[in-house]
Amino acid sequence: MTEHEEGAPGVPEAQPAPERRGARRAFRHWRRTRPFWGGLLVTLGGGEMLALYRASLKDTMHMGLYGLGGYLVPVLLVILGLSLIFDPLHRTFYSVLSLLFSVASWMTSNLGGFIIGMLLAMAGASLAFGWAESQQPEEESASVQEKEPEGLPTA
Repeated sequence: MTEHEEGAPGVPEAQPAPERRGARRAFRHWRRTRPFWGGLLVTLGGGEMLALYRASLKDTMHMGLYGLGGYLVPVLLVILGLSLIFDPLHRTFYSVLSLLFSVASWMTSNLGGFIIGMLLAMAGASLAFGWAESQQPEEESASVQEKEPEGLPTA
């Protein structure tokens, strides 16, 4: 009898270590208490604009005071994206500024990082502006779902 036949002990699935599960749960809780994905998209949009600003392409432009705006706007977008992640209290102010700077990048940073960076930053700013923290904690919402029977009509 080989070990792949019925009744033979199988290979146990690898379970994450308990401290690793706790760290993952703690990161999930931290991520859900702030506009994480919006801030990440704004940061990625600004980073993409910075990376493409000095690209060796024939289509790049350097406008303004020696191209200062081409560096200033993407750097401010990266700073605003990180501020959205680490300071969620002022997310409305940061998201409006992020949206304004992403539109300004059209003129200063090679058409907003060839449109890709500008769209990333605009989508992130919109996500951050519309973000709202959940009213129920995670544990409480999971226990409420377990208590309600499925399939019964509610009045």
